Amino acid sequence: MKYTFQDSTEFPVQRDFIQDIQDFIRISKEVIPLEKSIKEIKQVNIEETGTTQAGIEEIDRFQKEITECIEERALGYESGEVLEIKSKTIETCANISLLKKNEKLEDIDKQNRLALIEVRQLEDRILTALSPFFENSIYGSEHTCYASSEDRKLKGWQVSSIDGMRYEFELSFIQDTLKVEDLQKLTLPVRSKSGFLSKEEKVKKLDVSGFYVTNIEHGKNTTRTVIEDKDAENRFIITSDGGTFLIMYGDNEITGDEKLAPALDKDSISIFMEKIKDFVTDSVVFRKLRLILIDGKNAVEENVIFDCLKIIAGIYGKLAGECIERGYMEGEITIKIEEPGSIRTEKYISKSEASSELSSIGPEGNEIARILRVSEA
Repeated sequence: MKYTFQDSTEFPVQRDFIQDIQDFIRISKEVIPLEKSIKEIKQVNIEETGTTQAGIEEIDRFQKEITECIEERALGYESGEVLEIKSKTIETCANISLLKKNEKLEDIDKQNRLALIEVRQLEDRILTALSPFFENSIYGSEHTCYASSEDRKLKGWQVSSIDGMRYEFELSFIQDTLKVEDLQKLTLPVRSKSGFLSKEEKVKKLDVSGFYVTNIEHGKNTTRTVIEDKDAENRFIITSDGGTFLIMYGDNEITGDEKLAPALDKDSISIFMEKIKDFVTDSVVFRKLRLILIDGKNAVEENVIFDCLKIIAGIYGKLAGECIERGYMEGEITIKIEEPGSIRTEKYISKSEASSELSSIGPEGNEIARILRVSEA
């Protein structure tokens, strides 16, 4: 499958851009109202809390005034009975005031808990709605995949970033325990002492096929993995940038050792590192969006998902503008799709259709339409 502009120039991103635009509009229509609802819930909670807090302050003020009044009225009385009445009246007023304030504080706590539950549910819905789109549809993002072993079970995550936005996925792999031999057989050279008396140091090929893969980090240019035996007594760190390797055995660098380096099977190591990359990228069976940050702030909790959508709209808007410029029909975003067998089809979305869909959201949708370059205004 090949994607081009309408003038047959190759499209910069080999994806169905029209489908991605339609998906982007759909998720915008879904998550912007959800974010609005969260803001409304928080605002209502602030107002209700303020009203309840004002009631608590009113109780405090009334108690103080009553106490001052009773103290003033009791001046000049020396009778023990009168003083006892004064004391018990003030005490009773204080007890009732405390009881009523505690009731109001419980109301505030209940309001906060209910609001938090509602907000968390909506936040989960936002992440769930965005998750499939964020997997592959944000063009130009840089991705780094990680896996680490805890109690011999691999857990993974992916960190991606673009234009001040960072987002993270939780990953689950096809297998939760990985050994070197699951990928291939592998030996690495180490120094070993032999001989009964002289203890001559020699190069020994250590079979690491049974070692566990305990850590993986795979980015744009570098892949790093840690392998160790069952008891974690022997531990290797292998780092590859595609052309060169750095292999550490404990504190010793094998690749810089004049005796060990020549004993390395570089082809075998290269194949192993390629399989490590394939594992962390292609063996993912479950991917869940768990966090979005924008300028270091939690975008969901801080209610700035709309700002994230504007970043994506900016990326799409540049391509949409180029589609319009290279297209033959005014007011249409069009691409060509070339399928096997030289079958060519065209796919498009009109600016008016996209603008109309987005305008149904409100002012935020109109702003997205403007950035996406489909605004009719």
